[in-house]
Amino acid sequence: MVRRALVLVVAFVIGFGLARASFADDRPWTFLVYGAADNNADGPILEFLDALRVALDDDPGVELLLLLDRHPGYFSDDNAFLGEDFDGTRLYRVHKTSVERLSGEGELPTITLDADVELDTSDPDTLAQFIAWAKVHHPAQHYGLMIYGHADGQAMCPDETSRTEMGIAEMAARVDESLDFVGLELCNMAGVEIAYEWRPRAGAGFSTDVLVAIPNAGPPLDWDRAFARLRSPGHAAADDRPTFDPATLTPRQLGELVVEEGRLGRQAAAARDPDYALRESAACFDMTQVEAVKRALDGLAIELVNANARDAFFALRKGDANGGVVKYTDEGAYVDPFDLCARIEASDAFPRSVRDRAGTAMRALDAFVLESFGGTAYPTFRRGGCGAFVVMPADDRAAWKDYRWYSPVAHENRGVPLGGFKFLADGMTPADGTVDGWFEMLDLWLDGEADVNGVSP
Repeated sequence: MVRRALVLVVAFVIGFGLARASFADDRPWTFLVYGAADNNADGPILEFLDALRVALDDDPGVELLLLLDRHPGYFSDDNAFLGEDFDGTRLYRVHKTSVERLSGEGELPTITLDADVELDTSDPDTLAQFIAWAKVHHPAQHYGLMIYGHADGQAMCPDETSRTEMGIAEMAARVDESLDFVGLELCNMAGVEIAYEWRPRAGAGFSTDVLVAIPNAGPPLDWDRAFARLRSPGHAAADDRPTFDPATLTPRQLGELVVEEGRLGRQAAAARDPDYALRESAACFDMTQVEAVKRALDGLAIELVNANARDAFFALRKGDANGGVVKYTDEGAYVDPFDLCARIEASDAFPRSVRDRAGTAMRALDAFVLESFGGTAYPTFRRGGCGAFVVMPADDRAAWKDYRWYSPVAHENRGVPLGGFKFLADGMTPADGTVDGWFEMLDLWLDGEADVNGVSP
């Protein structure tokens, strides 16, 4: 295992419906928590979920289901949440003050009430079976999926028992479920490339209409603050903040609510500790708009190559006395495309044709990013525009060899599935001698040729 940035993944399958006096047939929302904690996330997930269930307060319009895979090497000292420690994988229905252990029925037949089993939560099939189980046995008008674990933008959900991780493109291909909302409490998962992989489309495999994700690494968002505002009629509010009826809550409203409360939670924490939220960021995305973002960034890349603007392009990463483009990782690989395009559009170092393409990309990103926030470390961050990232390495040809994971070709490295990103392949014509988009531009400028057929570089 080479990647260990703490990532709390939250993938919610959620929707909206009409308010009803009774939920005898199905609830407005079912939330599924995929606890990929067979690693050092084992302890933190219990604290995270404990706050979440108390905030939700057994609202009758919402059901909270949990699949939890644990690791005995990281058990917390406090097992009050589940009542006992266990080594393996279990299913629960989560209440405000208790949990109810459940069996996996026909979809997850090895999970029973009287014995523990070790499932591989880095295996996309486990995630697919969990979603299928929830839909069959816990019907709802709409579903929400929370994935909690680790990620770094290259792969996700490391499982220390199986000693592998879940590939991002691999998951898209093998989990054949369409969801209304996915929230990723995962580090470095707000990539345009990732969103494009999970976009809604015919024959999509895994897809979602709305995504909440974090471009950087850091603590989880304040989901408990957001969940405390979900209240069915007759259920008392937690405080004086406005509430949302789960029966009419849309995925977009939920995503914007989570980001809003994440921003307010970070502000409250920063008031206590000014250094706390410097590099925090999160965003909510309209996944129906990501194809337009890809077309715009590909068009910008083509124009940059035609204008021979290589040096000016990479210079934006370094910046001037006012700092360079917004970067969400220490090595600067994950660059905010809205901030990048804003700098291109405003720079006389680029011809008008390039600046116009940058403006087009900014408008596409503005439609894609529904809501976002960024910490004070990002002084040029614009709410509702910034918040995603695109891979943009530094001008270092030798270092490009470290980006073999950033490839249109699916492959493995030490058992971890990598690459296979459709963002890097769709619209590209291999070996035609021209640059057709973002990846081929990077490969040309950092490797000397745009070899979309091969594993970069």
